[in-house]
Amino acid sequence: MKRLTVILALLCLYLPGHAQENADSVAVYDVFSRFSENLRVKQSSELRSAVAAHIERNEKRTASGLNGQTFSIRIFFDSGQNARAASEAAATRFRNLHPGVPVSRTFTNPFFKVTVGNYSSRPEAANALKTIQQEFPAAFIVRN
Repeated sequence: MKRLTVILALLCLYLPGHAQENADSVAVYDVFSRFSENLRVKQSSELRSAVAAHIERNEKRTASGLNGQTFSIRIFFDSGQNARAASEAAATRFRNLHPGVPVSRTFTNPFFKVTVGNYSSRPEAANALKTIQQEFPAAFIVRN
């Protein structure tokens, strides 16, 4: 188990930029290309194919974030008597302050919600939240 852990750690450190094409046009990653020529390593074909499959899966990730998760910012969340009118006002105010940023009003009994933006990562949403909280102090990040 220790040997496998060490091998995987080495793979993580030396994989970027060490791709070669084999006869089947599948990317083969040679982790040990940076070591001296005197070093001999026996690497099973199962390990090579597992690493290639892992890299192939990661290359298919999209800009929508990890596992398809995206983030937005909730600027309004209320269930009071005038919540509908207040949510409309918040959405209109946000549209005027930040044209081009998507705004969504929803009603989930008994709450009216106004959610803005569509960010592919939490840090990106947190960066936008700093600006938005100046106009909407109660704003917070939500996962879509």
